[in-house]
Amino acid sequence: MTNVQRYRFNAALTCFTRHDEATNQQLRNHPGNPQKDRSTETDFPARLAARRVQTGASAGPRQFLLNPQKEIKAVGYAPNRVATTGTSKPGVLCATDGLDLCFAVGVGGKKPSTGEAKARVFHVMPNNMPLPVAQYVNKLTDQGYEVKAAIHGGDTGSTASVNAVNRMSRMLQGLDVPIEFNDTAGGSSRNGTFGAVVEDGDVRFVTQLVSPGRR
Repeated sequence: MTNVQRYRFNAALTCFTRHDEATNQQLRNHPGNPQKDRSTETDFPARLAARRVQTGASAGPRQFLLNPQKEIKAVGYAPNRVATTGTSKPGVLCATDGLDLCFAVGVGGKKPSTGEAKARVFHVMPNNMPLPVAQYVNKLTDQGYEVKAAIHGGDTGSTASVNAVNRMSRMLQGLDVPIEFNDTAGGSSRNGTFGAVVEDGDVRFVTQLVSPGRR
């Protein structure tokens, strides 16, 4: 199991390629710090995400136009804890996929006075407790960010999945976090790739990736 969670999009082959260790190290904000231990996490389902990619010259509000020159930070899931990845770099997509009974939560924070913004994606299993999401929300709030969130995934046919989504939604509401959208769908066939990206001093949540086509 590798700790590398950075990928690039290959528009010619419509696939996601994982960066090697050296490139991953170069792209890190704090290369001198130890890498997070992701040994208990599954890999990001890159092939599944690639099959979902549409082709177009532009993207709508909940679509993200992939840039082969930009890194993508992508995360799978962990059975016993919430898997997560985040960034403050503009244009860098944080993403997850493989949302069946599990679901994704995006949390974004912005500081209009400085133009700073942070985006983070959480992959939540039905048995995972929502505490890490609450801790991150509180951290952003303490740092002076305006916080918002979005939920995507889960399965309305599963009581455990629905209960977990409802628990997360209630927790966010209790923290006074606006929920931009809450899409709880019918399992993996209807749930798409979920992502969060920093753009123009704000955070945008997306549920569809778009390829610019061959370059």
